Amino acid sequence: MTRPLRIGIFVMAFPRQSETFIVTKVLKLIDAGFDVHIFTFQESTQWDAFDVLAGRDDVRARVHVVPPLRPLGRVLSRGIVDVAKTAVTHPRSFARFVRHNWESRAESPFGFAKSIYFRLRFVGHELDILHIEFDSQALGVADLKRYLSCHVLLSARGTFQMHTVLDDIPDAPARMFRYVDGYHFISSFLDNNTRKLGLPAEIPTWQIEPAIDLTLFRPVARPERALGEPLRLISVGRLSWAKGHEFALDAVARLRARGLDVELAIYGAGPYEEAIRYAIKQLHLESCVRLEGAVRREAMPAIYAAADIMVHAAIEEGFCNAVIEAQAMELPVVTFDAGGLPENVEHGVTGFVVPRRDADAMADRLMELASDPDMRRRFGEAGRVRALAKFDLDRQAEAFVRLYTELAALPRRQIKPLADR
Repeated sequence: MTRPLRIGIFVMAFPRQSETFIVTKVLKLIDAGFDVHIFTFQESTQWDAFDVLAGRDDVRARVHVVPPLRPLGRVLSRGIVDVAKTAVTHPRSFARFVRHNWESRAESPFGFAKSIYFRLRFVGHELDILHIEFDSQALGVADLKRYLSCHVLLSARGTFQMHTVLDDIPDAPARMFRYVDGYHFISSFLDNNTRKLGLPAEIPTWQIEPAIDLTLFRPVARPERALGEPLRLISVGRLSWAKGHEFALDAVARLRARGLDVELAIYGAGPYEEAIRYAIKQLHLESCVRLEGAVRREAMPAIYAAADIMVHAAIEEGFCNAVIEAQAMELPVVTFDAGGLPENVEHGVTGFVVPRRDADAMADRLMELASDPDMRRRFGEAGRVRALAKFDLDRQAEAFVRLYTELAALPRRQIKPLADR
């Protein structure tokens, strides 16, 4: 009997509410018979946020978290013990691991000792493919291709363009491209951007768009907005600069200045909350804007169903699952033309795509939809059709099965010395 493909997935933490697509993919791959293991640098506290993970001890057993990073007492006690146990349990593999980290110390962002500690959980595993779900994180683990003797697959989700890594390490693309055997893109925009960064033409690529659970996110009867009732807008996204929430707030202020009664509910959490609260106060929107925080994925359908329009003002975006969810719930979307968003929303069919950072244009389109319930209904129905045709979770899982199978059948690319970059 042919053994299943052994897939290692690297993320900073698992599970995360902001990365539901990884949770659903892992479950689909396990169901498809793949031997999946998840390697992380952080312990997750969000298991209870996913109903689909309730009672899934088999999934928990596949998650391998770095030994404790703090406080120092736990590092010196439990952490050092973990290192010693690993050395005793897997002596040959651990010896090769130490040698690999010594030989790679010059290019590691961690240095020799930290590389051993941070990446200890890879010892004793045999993988066919190491899939680094966010390419900007490849600098810390891609070199393990040599130690694991496996293929390395990177996913471009937009984080390379959003981070300062290219300012801090100008040759970062060349450093990680030398290890890559395949590249996955969630949009043509990210494909083109990565090629501009110097992705070698001979590296095979796959474009697989994000997908959602269309049985969870399905439309329900939405009552007509009563006369005099405010227009209900919703924004869903992490509270970070990239999500551009202040531009959505600016658009709401412009709508109110035009006499439109409007409310905005923002769902998400993150480091930008204080700045957003300040913008709400500065624009005198305290009475009509609510910060609702992060909520469980299973609670989102009812939230979408209670809204009239989704506004997504991101200024950097790989694609955005929340926008797919809104369309699947027959909710029209008004968004900026950032990143992969024009590939997500069909302009004039499922919503409107306006120039990035143009709050006035966003307000114009929101006003247009506010005054035309029939347009909102048509856009919503078209959004559901689009979601069914393009963003089905089962089809995405099948596409990843094909990707992993095709990549595993290819010869591994030779790792070029740094001098040859």
